[in-house]
Amino acid sequence: MIQWGILGVGKIAGRFMKSLANHSDGQLYAVASLTASKRREFHTNFPDICVYESYIQLLEDPNVDAVYIAMRHKDHYQWAKEALKRKKAVLCEKPATLSYQQTKELCDLAKANQTFFMEAMKTRFIPLIADIKELLEQGEIGDILRVETCFAYAVDYREGHYLHDKDQGGILNDVGSYNLASILDYIHSPIKKITSQVVFENEVDVHDQIELIFESGQTALIDIACNENKEKLMTIIGTHGKMTANPFYRPTSARISLQNGQEYTIHKPYIYDDFYTEIDEVHQCLQHQQIESSRMSFQDSLDIIEATERIRKSFYQ
Repeated sequence: MIQWGILGVGKIAGRFMKSLANHSDGQLYAVASLTASKRREFHTNFPDICVYESYIQLLEDPNVDAVYIAMRHKDHYQWAKEALKRKKAVLCEKPATLSYQQTKELCDLAKANQTFFMEAMKTRFIPLIADIKELLEQGEIGDILRVETCFAYAVDYREGHYLHDKDQGGILNDVGSYNLASILDYIHSPIKKITSQVVFENEVDVHDQIELIFESGQTALIDIACNENKEKLMTIIGTHGKMTANPFYRPTSARISLQNGQEYTIHKPYIYDDFYTEIDEVHQCLQHQQIESSRMSFQDSLDIIEATERIRKSFYQ
């Protein structure tokens, strides 16, 4: 039985905890929060779970096998590093870090300590994604020419909120990794050129439209925003047709439209929820003594953060 600890007890930690309860080979053993009121509330609701007032206390508990990093973006690097130093397996919410150098350091530390590390990119583990990739590999829509992804939502400005913090906020940091992880799952070529249009408010990017051109000649569009609601749509355009999925980062159905007029939809539900298969991947890797996932590898995380840094540079060119 894999004993999990969670660093941070916010909303996403609660969703992870609920999903973990469906697994027979893992269970929540401990949580840690720096906020006393949150610790008291959690202990009242879940008296059988250990509750720590510091992250280090949880990481030094020998009963903890794996940790889920569920805190602010800028805290991921520090606490994933502390966990890996203590040889605790790490599932770290995206973005794993805010820089290529930090992500590389975590990957190198995981290798040196032979300890599992994975960025929590649920997109790679949604059941339908395997079916989508199989159809694409069979050439159902022909050769892939272009992938378009949109992740847009609207929120009001909140003083002190991580999304509006100039050091860690902005829509690129918040959801851009989802778009990139999807695009790079379907286009396997180095990025040749990046152009972007960006809107800044309160010192963070709130609406980005990013065009990618790959060395293969394929192209991609990333449309992301936190000041506008849009469909979270992915369109994969091929030489013989197109495929659409919504929401692209966790779809349960996809529509195939071929140039010969044929149209059909494929479906596959989640197993319990959209977290379950991601957690299951961690369990499978740990049971097979693997330090990384083949579906969300160290190199995958490095490719995503490298592209993110290049996109950020394009904002100022």
